[in-house]
Amino acid sequence: MNMKRHMNWGRVSDCCATTRRSAAVLALMVATTPLAAQEREPIRLSLDQALEYASGSNPALRRATNSSLINGAEMRSTWAEQLLPRAQLTLFNTQFTGNLRRQALDNFGNPIVNPSADWNYFSATTHNLGLSWRFQGASLFQAHDRQRLTNQGRDVTLLRARTDLEIQIQRLYIDAVEQRALMETENELVAARRIDLDVVQRLFSLALRTRVDILNAELALEQQALTLQQQNVTYQRALLALRTAMGLTEDRPLEIGNEELPLFDPAGFDSSSLISRALDVNPVILQSDVYMRSAQLALSEQKTAWWPEIRLGVNVYRQAYLPEGEALFDTSIGKDLESQFYLGFSIPVLNGVFQQNTEQQRAAIELRNQQEQDREIRLQLEESIRGSVLELENQWTSAQLSQRSNEIAREALALAREEYRLGARSFEELRAVFQQEADTRRQVITARHAFVDALLTLEEAVGASVREASGSTGAGN
Repeated sequence: MNMKRHMNWGRVSDCCATTRRSAAVLALMVATTPLAAQEREPIRLSLDQALEYASGSNPALRRATNSSLINGAEMRSTWAEQLLPRAQLTLFNTQFTGNLRRQALDNFGNPIVNPSADWNYFSATTHNLGLSWRFQGASLFQAHDRQRLTNQGRDVTLLRARTDLEIQIQRLYIDAVEQRALMETENELVAARRIDLDVVQRLFSLALRTRVDILNAELALEQQALTLQQQNVTYQRALLALRTAMGLTEDRPLEIGNEELPLFDPAGFDSSSLISRALDVNPVILQSDVYMRSAQLALSEQKTAWWPEIRLGVNVYRQAYLPEGEALFDTSIGKDLESQFYLGFSIPVLNGVFQQNTEQQRAAIELRNQQEQDREIRLQLEESIRGSVLELENQWTSAQLSQRSNEIAREALALAREEYRLGARSFEELRAVFQQEADTRRQVITARHAFVDALLTLEEAVGASVREASGSTGAGN
């Protein structure tokens, strides 16, 4: 009997050594951050700080912002070049000319040899101020409307880029929070497996369990350590995706805060009200409206081609034309001024009749297609919002059920551990309960974050935050 107990204690010592090696390996796997990174001060960001940083550093948003900066310059150019009379000032248009005529005409108009075939030199200097205006039908108003729609299109593109970025940053940030919560859960499960291994070793030392139970407990610990290591990599990749979306170039460790999840009962949402709001603020709808008005304007521009073209202007000038070089760089601008006014009409009758008719028909078809596309976008938006509300309600129910399932699994695990100590349950049966409780822990986390993801999908469909419309302000961690 003493020899058997001595052999059992020898096995316990081997198991303890194995446990210590497992703990050392686990510590190395958890400490995946390089030493150089650990020595540097990490960047700690809340969700609001991440959104603020991304708004000034995200490349896609900065491109859209840069494109919108040309709006003012192009509108001023439209006024100066197309709407207002064009002004042109020419000063010191100077030229020096010499010619030689070897032939002349006699009194009867017949060509003869020029009796004075010498070079003749003369010079001229012209100063001119001209105002001109040219338009056809309503082309002046159409040019202004075209530029205004172009500017609105860039503004809507910028709004869409900003809205998409806010949703993207929130989704990536919450995903990083989820992966960190799962990593913490896996770490807790490692500690639980280590406790279970200690219990099995004590029972084995009392000759109440076999070596097989110890090996199974060690296997469970090693597998859980592997799961923790894989989850840690997933968490680091989530931080990397967030860093890229933010446009963060500083090579320092990134840490995220403990953000409260917006968890609430979505029963207060009304799909019709959300759809009405989306029709006013959703960037996709606003962009489609700009496209449709652009198509309407294109049709009006084609109809303008049948209107008369009007050209009018006035020139005030002074021209000095003198022999030799006497008029070169003449500075007498205010003397002997002359003026010229002109008004012209050009009425198209048969100029490209069939081509213009084809272009007008093409513009009309483009307008009808754009109207159908706008109707399709609105139908898809309504479907997306109603479907997102249904999915949000489904995820809320799933989160409640997963929480209840976890409570049941924890109670079942506590009872199963007690039964195992009393010898009423095998380790394989206990291991199944282990796994079941671990799965419900993960399900609680994923279900809560799936609700937040569904909420972000709804806000993306609406184009604005909808949390104040829920009728509830509750939040959970």
